[in-house]
Amino acid sequence: MTTSPGPEAHEPADGSPSVDPNGLLPAGPTLTLASRRGPRHAVIAVGGPIDYHTAPQLLGHLTTAEMQEVPLLVLDLTHVDFCDSSALGVFVDIHRRRSDAGRRFALTGVQPEVRRILELTRLTSVLPLHETAKDALSGD
Repeated sequence: MTTSPGPEAHEPADGSPSVDPNGLLPAGPTLTLASRRGPRHAVIAVGGPIDYHTAPQLLGHLTTAEMQEVPLLVLDLTHVDFCDSSALGVFVDIHRRRSDAGRRFALTGVQPEVRRILELTRLTSVLPLHETAKDALSGD
């Protein structure tokens, strides 16, 4: 009688990520993105870490035709407790694109860990930061 190998047969001994039977690595983390629109703004609530794996998902969402046309784009980071240089690149890229197009961009709900990174890189002097989305929208 032959038995098929169990799940442990695919677990590498060195602790690296397991590989599925097709030879593919498991998918990385994803972000949750919830958008709400007003007549002259969009607020995007982000949940999860923004890093090398998830930054392309965020950038893709923020560069859709629908998001590019809105006069004020607010990124609510209340539920983001980690970001790396990839996230900073997205923030700067979106800020630059929107500024060049005469549109505004703001970050809200920046958590202490993320704020520290923004302060260390001096992006707090470049990117508009607000405590809440309501604060960011008050001038709209």
